[in-house]
Amino acid sequence: MGGGGTDLPFYADKFGASLLSGAIKKYIYIMVGDRVQGDIKLNYSKTEIVNTVDEIQHPLIREALKLVGITGGIEIHSMAEIPSGTGLGSSGSFLVGLLNALYYYKGEIVSKYKLAEDTSKITMEILKEHCGKQDQYACAFGNINHFKISQSGRVTASPLNMSFEDIKKLQKNLMMFYTGFRRSADPVLKDQKDKSEEKKEERSEKDIFDYYHEIKKIGDESKKALETGNLRRFGEWMNIHWELKRGISSKMSNQKINEWYTMALANGALGGKIIGAGGGGFLMLYAESNHERIKELFEKEGLVYTPIEFDFDGSRVLFKGDMF
Repeated sequence: MGGGGTDLPFYADKFGASLLSGAIKKYIYIMVGDRVQGDIKLNYSKTEIVNTVDEIQHPLIREALKLVGITGGIEIHSMAEIPSGTGLGSSGSFLVGLLNALYYYKGEIVSKYKLAEDTSKITMEILKEHCGKQDQYACAFGNINHFKISQSGRVTASPLNMSFEDIKKLQKNLMMFYTGFRRSADPVLKDQKDKSEEKKEERSEKDIFDYYHEIKKIGDESKKALETGNLRRFGEWMNIHWELKRGISSKMSNQKINEWYTMALANGALGGKIIGAGGGGFLMLYAESNHERIKELFEKEGLVYTPIEFDFDGSRVLFKGDMF
């Protein structure tokens, strides 16, 4: 919702990050139980039955089991309300939820901070994915938060000081549409990292760090707008952010998304963004009027309207059986 991308290590490790993130009520469910055969059975988009953790093909499950210290005799099932590769932090949600379930399975209750940090360790340090810490913390903590990340990687989470009325208004005015485009965030984020490592004299375009300095400022201004109830200004900052973000990488958007965005502005939207790294997934708009008109136009284009409702609890255990 503001400052997105400043959490990427190539920027945050040099300048620190400042960003806004809101968790929504779209969930990934993880079910964990005993397996008397002593082996490991996994059900996600595929089914795996293996004898050892090292044989597991799914990298997130494999490394989560290693980190928690479970070697076998376990069955894991997952179900998602939102498809992967759509920018809504599905892999972060999956891993946060999986770790939460695995720790509970072992009889351990861990903090939301540990869940986020363990998830970050697996994705960023062990699997070397091109990502920051935003998704992990948003999923673990829930709420509408301002995250600050120091140059050493320490994260501070502070809920935004918004009135209940403004939160309800924000939910109403944010319109989210599934574009039908799915992509991995990794190539988009890698492209930005590569640009950050180019020698400045070799760059034909604006220095990528200058872009992110401006994005961080936009995030701070968006925070002020939300906390003072100036939601219209928040929508306008979204538009400024959109134009700036498209200058970073050609992979941020595509011709069709640009056409949809232009159509939204022409019909009353004040701003918007592709959620996540860019290139597809969900398009989020801010509009204070013409909601039905925008919805009708986008549905005619084949996009799927997905209402937004904020989640304030983060990752949680819904059923513990008689474990305790």
